[in-house]
Amino acid sequence: MQLEGKAAMVTGAGRGIGRSIALAYAQEGADVVVVSRTRSDLEEVADRITALGRKGLVVTADLTDSQQVYRAVDQAIQGLGKLDILVNNVGGYRMFTNELAHQVSFLDLTEDEWNLVMASNLTTAFLCCKAALPHMVSRGSGAVINMSSGGVARKGTAGQAAYSASKAALERLTESVAEDVKQYGIAVNTLTPGWVLTKPNDDYDAEVHKRMRLPDDIGPSAVFLAQQTPETMTGQIVSAPDYDEEHGIHRPSAYDRLYT
Repeated sequence: MQLEGKAAMVTGAGRGIGRSIALAYAQEGADVVVVSRTRSDLEEVADRITALGRKGLVVTADLTDSQQVYRAVDQAIQGLGKLDILVNNVGGYRMFTNELAHQVSFLDLTEDEWNLVMASNLTTAFLCCKAALPHMVSRGSGAVINMSSGGVARKGTAGQAAYSASKAALERLTESVAEDVKQYGIAVNTLTPGWVLTKPNDDYDAEVHKRMRLPDDIGPSAVFLAQQTPETMTGQIVSAPDYDEEHGIHRPSAYDRLYT
C-alpha cells in the first residue's frame, strides 16, 4: 500500500471528487479525516473508510470561518495523532451563484457572489494551510494538495470571472507556499482533475457527459501527489487526465460507464 501509516485530511469530502480522494487514500492504507458542512454525507464516507480497515473520522465545519478551520484541524490531529496529508478540495462555482447557473456574466455578478466564490475556493485553502502547516513543520514532513480547475485558471472565460480569478490565485498561492515551506520537508502542489461529472455538472446533456470523467478517476493522481516531497516535486501543477495518459491508464467517458 502506497500510503500505509499516513494520516490525511480531505475537505469537501462528503461527495464527488473529495469523497473519491478520501476513499482512494484509505484503499492505499491511510487513515482519513473527512470534512464538510454536511454530517450525513461524511458519515457514509467514514463508514466506507472503516470498512476498508482504516480509521475514518468525521469533522463538520464551515471552512470559510477561521475558528472552525482551526477547530477542524485540531480535531483531525487529535483524532489521528498526526497529519501527513492535507487536500484542499472544498469549493466550486455553480453552487455559489444566486441562480445556480453554470455561467454568470460579469455584468450580472454580484459582490456577494464574488466574495463567496473567492472565500470558498481561495480563503478556505489559505486558512487550512495556516492551521495545518505548523504541525507539519514541527514534524519535518507533509504533503499539501490544492485542487484547481485547469483551463479556467490559465485563461478567463465568459461567465466565469469569479471562479477563474479564484483558481488562478489559488495556483499562485500554492507556488508561493511551496517555496516558503520546502525547507521543512513539505511538498505543496496543485491537482487539476479535468472535467468531472459531479453534482454541479449533472444537468449537462449527454454530449457533454461524453467528454467528462468520473470522480473515482482522480484517485491515482491524488495518491501520487500525497507521496511527494520537496525533493521529488513541489510547487507544480499536475493534471489528472495527463497523469493517466502518462501512466497508460485509459478509461471510457462518464457517459459510457453510466449509461451504456
